[in-house]
Amino acid sequence: MRRLLQVDAHVSDMDGQNNAIAQIIDISRMGVAFLSDHQLPVDSTYVLTFSFPENPFQNKVTLVVLHSALIGTHGRYRNGARFLTIPDETAELIFEYVTSAPAS
Repeated sequence: MRRLLQVDAHVSDMDGQNNAIAQIIDISRMGVAFLSDHQLPVDSTYVLTFSFPENPFQNKVTLVVLHSALIGTHGRYRNGARFLTIPDETAELIFEYVTSAPAS
């Protein structure tokens, strides 16, 4: 089950270098979809840092890119990725978010 989530995030290589801004568009217990200004190589590994709305906790997950495709006319890429490592606290927050009813 995926749930819409629109928050800013940062994606970096495994050494914490080459930090780039991204926008998460949806999330599930197994992975995430996000937008970036650059195409990311498939099968590459990154660290994604983000916070849930109204929660200052910085979540850091390691992920592998499954696809990266150009969308629209503004040079943005839609990326799909699967989580490789995820801290327990972040896993709980994702589970709560995905399984809770959207705010009306």
